[in-house]
Amino acid sequence: MFAGPKGDPGTNGGTGNLKKSERTFTVQASSWVNTLGFYSTNVYFPEITNDVITKGEVKVYMQIGTQWWSLPYAVGDIMMHQSIELDYLHLNYSRIHGVPPSSPGQVTFRVVVFAPVN
Repeated sequence: MFAGPKGDPGTNGGTGNLKKSERTFTVQASSWVNTLGFYSTNVYFPEITNDVITKGEVKVYMQIGTQWWSLPYAVGDIMMHQSIELDYLHLNYSRIHGVPPSSPGQVTFRVVVFAPVN
């Protein structure tokens, strides 16, 4: 691959149409509830508004060691996944086949919310 000559600088981009906010938090082992063979917890998240649900985006990451992994995250037949509703983030930990998994224990998450700019 060969690089050509350097061109003239471009113009600056316009204003974006999304506002980003993020929060990192830890779910304690005692916060997971075993319901019908899977573990779940609900996190109050007022940044998840109707506008976010209909026109924005919510990205959830789980910390494993020093790395951040995007949800849904699966290893073998065990999965951590999320769902959202107005003001709430729902986290679920389950096994796809067979007996329920052990509790996920203490887990740190990072949530990035992209809200539309009106």
